[in-house]
Amino acid sequence: MRDVFFCLGRLFALAWRLDRRRLGIGAGLLLLGAVATPLVGLCASGLVEGLAASHRDDAVGWAAAGAAALGAELMLGHFAFLYYFEVAELVEERFNRDLLHLVNGGPYLDRTDDPAHADRVDLLRQDVMRMRETTQLGLQLGATAVQTVCTGAVLATVSPWLLALVAAAAVPVAVGRRAEAGLQKVVEQQAPTTRGIRHLRRLATSPASQKEIRLCGGGDHLLDRQRALLDRYHGALARADLRHALLRGLGQLTFALGYVAAVLWTFELVRQGRTGVGDIVLTIVLATQLSTQMATGVQLLGTVHRAAAGLRRFTAYRAEQDDHGASVPDAPLPADARGGLRLEGVRFRYPDARTDVLCGIDLDLPSGSSVALVGENGAGKSTLIKVLTGLYRPTGGRVRSGGADLARVSPEAWRERTAALYQDFARVELSLRHSVGIGRLADVADAAAVGRAVDRAGARALAESVGLDGILGLGYADGRDLSGGQWQTVGFARALMRPDPLLLVLDEPASALDALAEQRLTDAYQATAKEVAATVGGVTLFVTHRMSTVRLADRIVVLDAGRVAEHGTHEELIAAGGAYARLWALQARAYAD
Repeated sequence: MRDVFFCLGRLFALAWRLDRRRLGIGAGLLLLGAVATPLVGLCASGLVEGLAASHRDDAVGWAAAGAAALGAELMLGHFAFLYYFEVAELVEERFNRDLLHLVNGGPYLDRTDDPAHADRVDLLRQDVMRMRETTQLGLQLGATAVQTVCTGAVLATVSPWLLALVAAAAVPVAVGRRAEAGLQKVVEQQAPTTRGIRHLRRLATSPASQKEIRLCGGGDHLLDRQRALLDRYHGALARADLRHALLRGLGQLTFALGYVAAVLWTFELVRQGRTGVGDIVLTIVLATQLSTQMATGVQLLGTVHRAAAGLRRFTAYRAEQDDHGASVPDAPLPADARGGLRLEGVRFRYPDARTDVLCGIDLDLPSGSSVALVGENGAGKSTLIKVLTGLYRPTGGRVRSGGADLARVSPEAWRERTAALYQDFARVELSLRHSVGIGRLADVADAAAVGRAVDRAGARALAESVGLDGILGLGYADGRDLSGGQWQTVGFARALMRPDPLLLVLDEPASALDALAEQRLTDAYQATAKEVAATVGGVTLFVTHRMSTVRLADRIVVLDAGRVAEHGTHEELIAAGGAYARLWALQARAYAD
């Protein structure tokens, strides 16, 4: 119960802060509707007593009161919903905003890129989706608790022994939960079977796979396998359903016996003259209600209890993120933070990983230079880029920009002086002006600044075709879809919104282009690198597998298993006959063949 009180306390406190008027009205109407339920039984009892004693006026009065109580029971819950469902939506929206802030508001991405962290965030996203429902169900749980207490109190006025009905009503609830747990266990055990059924259905109906299935004549085989899995699933579920029905029937039989005993006991009290005939009606009505209230209350309690586990996960995640961000440096970038980049023993290890991805890298990237970073997949190129752009914090060593140690500089301050076009660049489906302009939010609405970035990226023809206010992407009725190369050009223009980067990163810049488009974009890269070098002495870093792009760089760095295997000019590395020379020869032979 501690978790339930924790969950409801947090949710209702938040709802009170967000909209106390709606919360108060909604909760008040729910409570009035809950109290009206036992009043219906009392009015029915009074009506019968009035009729039995031939007191017509009393009977009419009780009938009118019963009608009013019944109307309140049926309608107040609906009116309450009109108020509290809006509060519940506000609660869910606040949790969604908080989760987005926690996931995206951190200064570094090392945790965000961790698959285990991604799984955790996905679970939290599901937890947040339950907050609206839990807020509503929590209010209903409170109303049901009040309703059950009132019902028990009214029954106790007839005879204290009738409170035993509470225990009798609890039996089918407990047995039903056990039966449901058994059924769910069988469903979970059959998860591989249902997964196989879904796979076979997709395989048999997917246009992508039907060609091969038709050619090899495998349709009947797939249907037979699917039928066998369905038979296995239905057989297991039929046995589980039978056990489920027997257990629930046993629980309901227990309550039915208690119900009959309560009614017979009330008849005996009437026979002895210890109570009136109306109490028989009262017992019949309220005993039935009590069973429903107990079942509803336990069901709501279980739902809130599960939500409490999700809320504790969210609270723990918030605390971890707060601790994670508490040690973030906040110093501005010094004015003399120029003069290239220097890496001194840089190491990086992902959270909970056992080995380093970067293993003590020492590297000097001179001011105004263009550097090509090459290496096989998994060599650590992408990780090194994220360290250099301030998205990852090194777990060892230092990165310096000029004389400034970036470990002491605010990550936001450093990122304001970096620009990057990643291989998995974002396809921002907004207007061209905004898709490019968000590369520097201060100039997002500045048509001149956007136009300059578009020109520098060689995207003027695209801009004239679409228009700066033209919508990109098929997510809009009037949107225009672009080719992969055009999207990449838009991403390049977005990176060039920052006119004075100390570091410009181009990650696999020609991966989505044909030969002609690659050459045009390569020319734009060269011009940009020279401009960055001439204006601010910035470093341009290419990450590529294409040796035609590598040769454009002043300096080439070869990574292998998180270490610098070799570095130098193209001519120096060819003469050395090492890993770079082998890569060059391999690609040259492929083009020659």
